Amino acid sequence: MGKKQIIILAMTLFIFSFPGVCFAEQNHLRINCTIHSPYEAFFFRLVEEICSRNNISVERNTPPVGRSLIHVNQGIDDGDGPRIGGLSSNYPDMVCVPEPFGDFRFGAFSKAENIKIHGWSSLSDLNVAYINGWKIFDRQVNTAKSITKVKNKDLLFRLLDANRTDVVLLTKLSGYAMIRNLNLKGIRFVEPPLAIEPNFLYLNNRHKSLAPKLAQTLRELKQDGTYKRLYHEMISPYLPK
Repeated sequence: MGKKQIIILAMTLFIFSFPGVCFAEQNHLRINCTIHSPYEAFFFRLVEEICSRNNISVERNTPPVGRSLIHVNQGIDDGDGPRIGGLSSNYPDMVCVPEPFGDFRFGAFSKAENIKIHGWSSLSDLNVAYINGWKIFDRQVNTAKSITKVKNKDLLFRLLDANRTDVVLLTKLSGYAMIRNLNLKGIRFVEPPLAIEPNFLYLNNRHKSLAPKLAQTLRELKQDGTYKRLYHEMISPYLPK
């Protein structure tokens, strides 16, 4: 065996003997994040900032919604978010970055001033509408007077604006963004929310060593004022004063 072949063989054996050295600490991440509302844009801006502070370049990817988590779990993509906690039990090859980026505030929007909602059981006497496929509503809304499922936010709020349902269910920020986009009047989010769920960034397990680093950097963003500034710029304009 010649000297060149020996060198190639030695390099190959090194790579397969110590895969973490070559692949665990990549300096580029492809993160799945589809922009459904200003919140996802805010989330990804935070991802860009925390990655930049760790000398990691980041690329936003938008695979089909049904395949996004599967692709991260399989290692096709590097990460996914924003997502609620606890997903690693169903996707064992993903790790959660252990610091929340924010909260999803799930609740009801209505035109009626007299509607009061305190918990899911409060929907039992109301006509309710929400977007087909939203699992949290599928699980919780089963005793409403009527349930209508539509395919998108546009149809959801046009239904409410036309008085064809009592309430529509969505996240607070996403709903107010749609109200602004459609220039609707007289629609409000009914406080308190039906559920508040913190959301996170998930990474494929080959990047698990990055998870505590990114979490710590996110905490630093919250402490040094960057988080508050970006929230004010990207989220506050969509919420009522």
